[in-house]
Amino acid sequence: MQFDLKNLPEHRVGFWLPKDRRLITEWVNKLMEKARKKNISDIDPLLQAFKKVVTSDAYLNALSVSMFNEVPNVPPYNTDPDAQPEVKSFNDMLLAINTIITAAPPWSDAADRSGLIGFPINAVLDWPMATASGFTFFLEPKVNGCLKDVLTKWCKYLQDIHQDSNLVLHPPNGWLGTDGLKALTAKGNQNGLSAADTYIFTQLYVCPNPDDPNTLGFKSWDAFFTREFQDNMRPLDPKADIVHACESAPLQYPVSNVQLTDNFMGKNQAYSLQNMLDNDPFAEKFVGGTVYQAFLSALSYHRWVCPVDGTIVKVTHVPGTYYSENMFQGFFGGKPDEAAPNNSQPYIASLATRALVFIQADNADIGLMCFIAIGMAEVSSCEVFVKETQHVKRGDPLGTFHFGGSSHCLVFGPNVKLNWIGLPPKDDNRWQDMDNYHVKSGLATVYSSMKH
Repeated sequence: MQFDLKNLPEHRVGFWLPKDRRLITEWVNKLMEKARKKNISDIDPLLQAFKKVVTSDAYLNALSVSMFNEVPNVPPYNTDPDAQPEVKSFNDMLLAINTIITAAPPWSDAADRSGLIGFPINAVLDWPMATASGFTFFLEPKVNGCLKDVLTKWCKYLQDIHQDSNLVLHPPNGWLGTDGLKALTAKGNQNGLSAADTYIFTQLYVCPNPDDPNTLGFKSWDAFFTREFQDNMRPLDPKADIVHACESAPLQYPVSNVQLTDNFMGKNQAYSLQNMLDNDPFAEKFVGGTVYQAFLSALSYHRWVCPVDGTIVKVTHVPGTYYSENMFQGFFGGKPDEAAPNNSQPYIASLATRALVFIQADNADIGLMCFIAIGMAEVSSCEVFVKETQHVKRGDPLGTFHFGGSSHCLVFGPNVKLNWIGLPPKDDNRWQDMDNYHVKSGLATVYSSMKH
């Protein structure tokens, strides 16, 4: 399998970062101006613990220094007002994160023209994580353990109704201001290759208090981000054997003949079942099968539903990386991904924090399949709602991302004969800029083994 980079979306995957790199640069420079007003000794205790873990380990400490020194001192990488990188050191990185985790991600700052910075920590780390030392640093378990602690604390703040995380919703420049609502509504009205709908935001989504002009009744950032569709907005396709598990845009044409082990770290980013499924014995059952991967938008719906009727066989939570990208998408590959890990989706399917839900379908022509929720950068909180032995129906609640979502995979065995519904042909140029397909809409039917 070869990851088809030429057919990647022209926009940032999921709209988590602006397409215009200059807007990211402006935002990071403003952030660092604010962050450097704080003394490194006064940062959050979890970040102080992170600093201690790194500086007390000679190997990690060396990497933490060199990953910033290896960023080339040429445009567009030295882009602060003094022609230096925006983030110059590991201490700068900690100061930046310390500032970020005190608030929810803003929609925009009109004065700074920053656009949507849905991955604020990712924006800070874009260049250091693209270096050889950064590639190694962000694979280290101790580093990811510290990052998990920090992000978990931030997630709790974003969920706490007694905090002020919903302030970023307020008009005129918040998520529920004119520009924010326009973008959110446009994304919610997308319908794959079909004509877009024309609903307003409150028709699309359940809002606790539609009459509240500031928050629509959402008491926290997480409540807004995990909002539900109105009951009539996403009907189940009764004719499909498999439905879309997420409101999402397909990443590439479904990949067949996937292997147990393959080079997911290589330039072409193969799907490697053993790595994706965390060495689960079930991985062998999918060798030669098919992987469908699609990504979620920062502007959209972040819950997952059951793609098939069946029984939950196993649920596994896999701790993983947060800021690792494929090395060929960094400086090693020549021109680094300006919104990493935008171009590393199959790679992070094998490495990122994720949840695995194995389902034994009632339909014998599907058999055992697996839903994989893949966290990316900050959005790595995967909450599964179902339990082992539970029987589920297509469209039943399966789980959710907190603070957004990344991508997901559906994995099918080698004997499943899939007939895709509404996807363009493999080489169609529409793959370059796919819209969201409705959650619960038809994804595929299967050919019966009794007929073939």
